Amino acid sequence: MKKFFTSLFLGLGLLLATSSYAGVSNLPVANDAVATNVSAEAKLGIDDLRNLSVKEIEAKIGHDLTWKQKLAIKVLKSKATKAEKHPEKPATSTNNIIGFLLGLLLSLIGVLITYVAFQGERSTIKSAWIGFAVGLLLYILVLV
Repeated sequence: MKKFFTSLFLGLGLLLATSSYAGVSNLPVANDAVATNVSAEAKLGIDDLRNLSVKEIEAKIGHDLTWKQKLAIKVLKSKATKAEKHPEKPATSTNNIIGFLLGLLLSLIGVLITYVAFQGERSTIKSAWIGFAVGLLLYILVLV
């Protein structure tokens, strides 16, 4: 039982540590010359994000992007194409987080609760299974 609680608190600590990083990470400065002095040609629309590559976007705005910004543009492009292909599905769901936490904290019982509570929502049920797998991996790591 001690190992179970150790793995539970370890998982909870990792979850809280990753979310608290956002509070101490560097934010853009309000009086940054790059952020405030944007010309009319450098402003991007949704069509620009959809049609231009990352290098073309960098050329249009006049400076290099960080790897985080490049990754964010690629993720945004993939989400936009998925939303265009399936307009009836929402882009994100908070139920996925609930399913993940149920699977992580309550293991198989949490997955069963997810099946009962969220009937027909395949992404939430998949998140519960992913949470169960993460919890199982954490439990195995703590035992070894």
